[in-house]
Amino acid sequence: MKITLISTSTYPSDQGIRTISSVLKEAGHDVKIVFMTLGEDYSRNYKIGELLQLEKLCRDSELIGINAFASTTGRAERVICFLKRKVESPIVYGGIHATLFPEKCIALADMVCVGEGEEAIVELADAIEKNKPIDKIKNFWIRKGDKIIKNPVRDLIDDLDKISLPDYELENHYILEDQKIRKFNEKDLGGQIFFLTGRGCPYGCDYCSNSCFNKIYEGKRKKILRWHSPEYIVNGILYFKKKFPSLGYFDVRDDTFSLRTLEDIKKFCKLYKEKVNMRFKCLADPKTVTDEKIKLLVDAGCTNMIVGIQGSERTNKEIYHRNQTDADVIRTAKILSKYKKKLAVIYDVIGSNPYEKPEDIVNLIRLLQKMPKPYFLSVNNLVFFPGTKLYDRAKADGTIKTEKDAAYFLDYWDRASHIKLKKKNIYLNLILNLMRGGATKRRIGSFPNFYLNYLLKHKRVEKNLKNHFLSYIILNFLYLSDNLRARILKPFFRSLPLDFRLWYDKLRHNFS
Repeated sequence: MKITLISTSTYPSDQGIRTISSVLKEAGHDVKIVFMTLGEDYSRNYKIGELLQLEKLCRDSELIGINAFASTTGRAERVICFLKRKVESPIVYGGIHATLFPEKCIALADMVCVGEGEEAIVELADAIEKNKPIDKIKNFWIRKGDKIIKNPVRDLIDDLDKISLPDYELENHYILEDQKIRKFNEKDLGGQIFFLTGRGCPYGCDYCSNSCFNKIYEGKRKKILRWHSPEYIVNGILYFKKKFPSLGYFDVRDDTFSLRTLEDIKKFCKLYKEKVNMRFKCLADPKTVTDEKIKLLVDAGCTNMIVGIQGSERTNKEIYHRNQTDADVIRTAKILSKYKKKLAVIYDVIGSNPYEKPEDIVNLIRLLQKMPKPYFLSVNNLVFFPGTKLYDRAKADGTIKTEKDAAYFLDYWDRASHIKLKKKNIYLNLILNLMRGGATKRRIGSFPNFYLNYLLKHKRVEKNLKNHFLSYIILNFLYLSDNLRARILKPFFRSLPLDFRLWYDKLRHNFS
């Protein structure tokens, strides 16, 4: 079978579609991947010239697959509608959006893959190749005329080591750049590989789709968390390191790598230090960080760690239903601070949450002030992703009147647009967003500590929450500066030679 897989992800680091490609190739099929990257401005969509180039790559395909996140659904729909008029091959719609909204997606595509698709896609391709019936293949919704066949999901693969490594054989990979689809090159990796070493999350926070995924697979798995073995991970990383000499580090993108057991981390760190000897990044959460785990990770080469705080204690517990206390955060921050000479830490928080009270934001800022420095603060404004509990709540109470109110089509870095859209606690959300950046003993982001304390005085907060004039002036300036960075500075940086970008990244790491 000749198969074309199309990724609408923001960057060509889409491990999901690469893994689908890998299992199809292992089953003997001929696969090409096209990364239709357009960046983080999700209001942008494909032009007719770009779609015509994509059509040429799909002409000889006997099966076409496409995936999408909530933010890239508009792009996926445009591709599907265009290709349906141009090619006769069946089109499969997959990814997290298709999993959560198969009813919407089956209206466009011939088939929708619900849930994890490695076994399902191979069974489908084999059946089509041998002209066998496909009606009862689990995980697929199939459109036959006016009838929709809705098959249940199969049991999850418990032993992830059975799944092939993601496909990084670049010979049949393509990428969209500057309105041209060209052959994929090693430089397009940007000196890094994103690597998922496990699947699943036990928390099920209301802003996250994991809770929906957990519900779909009730009774269809033995455990919520599934991990690749340390041996699988290290052998995979060694393969990529040998294949791509330009790699500067690995980015382990599990929701929280610190969820692994201490014994598992010990084994991984021992193998990684002995065999790989290259720096890596990972994510952690305040509930599962321990001194012993961090010591092992840093010694093995972990130089950057992202830790999700998300909100104040009340916000986490009562709005996000995330079982985390401020004491957990402070404890974790103190542990990480012990390794500040070797480990750069980013703390993630969520801003522009219309369900927060003013005191919630003030309490979060005070928590950030108490935490040991230095660190880097990342402020990610709230997006109501379709299918999540928070999205359903916002739809039910009228917070989301149209899909634009959900904010998932906004550029993630467009702070001003997120704050204006939500229209709640504008002054405090502006302060929080301006705190993004490096935090030292004397300042956090744009604010020296003394000035931050001045801005948070009770009467000043009350006054500026009622009068938005000054806040809107600053927001408009932010809009211009963020768009300058998103549309000019970031594309310019990506156009620079890879060696320079790796040097700059290393310099920035050493500086932090």
